[in-house]
Amino acid sequence: MTPQALQHMKLPISHLPNQGQIWSWISFDVANQSFTLLINTVLFSRFFTSVVYNHPDSNTVWGYIFAGSMLLVVLASPIAGAIADDRSWKKESLLITGVICAILTCTLAILQPGQLWLAILLYIPANFCFNIGENFLASFLPQLAKREDMARVSGFSWCIAYAAALLLLIITAGSILLFKLNSAADYGGLFIFAGVWFLVFIIPTLLYLKEDKTNAPSVGNPIIIGFKRLAASARSTAQFRDLALLLLGSFFYGVAMTVVIAFASILVSNLGFTDIQGVIFIAVVTLAGVGGTIIPALFQDRIGHKRTILSLLVVWMLATLGFAYYAYTFQQGAKQTPPHIPPQWPMWFFACLVGFGLGALGSANRAFVGFLAPQSRSAEVFGLWGLVFKLAAIGTVPFGLMMDRVGMPAALLTLTGFVTAGFAVTLLVDEKRGGATARDEDARTAQTLA
Repeated sequence: MTPQALQHMKLPISHLPNQGQIWSWISFDVANQSFTLLINTVLFSRFFTSVVYNHPDSNTVWGYIFAGSMLLVVLASPIAGAIADDRSWKKESLLITGVICAILTCTLAILQPGQLWLAILLYIPANFCFNIGENFLASFLPQLAKREDMARVSGFSWCIAYAAALLLLIITAGSILLFKLNSAADYGGLFIFAGVWFLVFIIPTLLYLKEDKTNAPSVGNPIIIGFKRLAASARSTAQFRDLALLLLGSFFYGVAMTVVIAFASILVSNLGFTDIQGVIFIAVVTLAGVGGTIIPALFQDRIGHKRTILSLLVVWMLATLGFAYYAYTFQQGAKQTPPHIPPQWPMWFFACLVGFGLGALGSANRAFVGFLAPQSRSAEVFGLWGLVFKLAAIGTVPFGLMMDRVGMPAALLTLTGFVTAGFAVTLLVDEKRGGATARDEDARTAQTLA
């Protein structure tokens, strides 16, 4: 079905212009799911800790590798965003990073037990390209929708992406059963499938997404230009106070979100779930995430960005506390003779809370940043946004250390503290003031270019 045909369907975004561009943008969100879900969440973390590096400190090493790849993104995001804004290279950068990520994802299939350094050489650049590409993708949002429609577009895109994620999980579970993939060592074919999926869904973005190239490029070296724009952005931080506060709050609850993505399959495996049960568990999280994306799409523009995010953070506080308590009861029961393992149904309930919060927070946060970001600096701001969430990945290192040395309950309990800190900082954001500041900046930019 073409984007033009989709325009006539009764959907939350049907009334908006630029349907072809919006759907091609959504297509890249769908492409992303094969990496963020199959590689980072479901398959590769298990594959790494049980096949590539099966050691007592495997969680710690996985945390270091994941955090290391994200640190590279942290260092590159602001400069890449500033250069992309100045030279109008957002689409080219998005496509190049996507293709590289897809190819490297396929090559994960060649890994054998003990090949730690090869795994690092393949995974780190793949995760780098995926994550910095997310920044470029998000930077198109102010171009595709007006401020009052950003939450609707962002939420609908996340909803479609989560639906695609469910399809991916069904295919994965079916493949495990059909081809008798009885251990993580048999995941090679699924890595290739994930890479091919990524490549296929990049194609609509290549064909239909157009970049607004009205910005007049600066004269000179683009790297130097990027540093100058970053310095100018830093000097004007006080002007965008509410955006800065939102980004700070995002860092704190971003730690919890990143840990869930990086350790989900490891956590459920340690709690006695089989491979198939683990995939079904992630499917439940994903299905709840679809419901979560509907909230921002339908209500965020009406009830307010700040109120939406604060409500979702309360849900996440409850979810992380529940997970920590279940892990504690599981750990204590396993020590008894004979072992007394608690029923799994509370885990399925907490999976719904985590999934709902993960889907809704991701969409709502992206829309709130877009609301507070001047359109003329969208790639730069979303580069900083990406920096914040990627920097939050440093939380995977202490989490992995605590998992290996203290235990899962204590590690999970720290996540509640990070979510609570994010809630406290978000309370300080003034939504109306921040939106007005962004509009004033756009007006000044328009006068300068006139």
